[in-house]
Amino acid sequence: REEVERLYRGEPTHLIARDLLRPVADYNIPKDPFLELIRGCELDLAGTRYETIADLEGYMRGVASSVGVMCVHVFGWRHTSREAMYEFAATFGYAFQLTNIIRDVGADLEIGRVYLPLAEIREAGYSVDRLIRRDHGSAFDRLIEGQYRRAKSYYARARSLVDFRDRPSILPAEIMAHVYEGLLDEMKRDGFRVLFHKTSLPAHRKLALAVRAWLYCHGL
Repeated sequence: REEVERLYRGEPTHLIARDLLRPVADYNIPKDPFLELIRGCELDLAGTRYETIADLEGYMRGVASSVGVMCVHVFGWRHTSREAMYEFAATFGYAFQLTNIIRDVGADLEIGRVYLPLAEIREAGYSVDRLIRRDHGSAFDRLIEGQYRRAKSYYARARSLVDFRDRPSILPAEIMAHVYEGLLDEMKRDGFRVLFHKTSLPAHRKLALAVRAWLYCHGL
């Protein structure tokens, strides 16, 4: 945090922070997203668990949405309001991170991490103990189906916020979104077997989704 503060005060900094001087100035990247990213990483280091979706969104805002806000400054925009573009970046960040959380449920267990909202685990008739035992039954399916629907709603909400004339500028974000949403749908088709392996997409599928993103951003 101190390095970020020094960077924005124009004071001498360490090498990594010095490397940020030019892009921060060129793209007018604000300070707050850097501080948010640090906060989110601290939550990971602490192994924090999240009781509600609001709590989880607070974490995702730190580790994912913060990067999105930095990126839209690099991409640029002209027709969408700043508030809507920031909300777009935040909501795509939620979508990407929740997709990662669903995909990595099993892998995260191996390092003692549980990101799924604890209240929703209980509401599904499931438990953290059963999750740790990798008990894949109907309760787990209810839990993950709910997260899948939430992630899909994030993707749709984010896209609704951007003026169509700004879509070409955010092509890199849309390529990532198309690939991640494709991964999300693949996990559903696979029956959410995420307790046992990490779903991935072959290169040709990613290429096809990138092409679809280009067509979407150019109104085709």
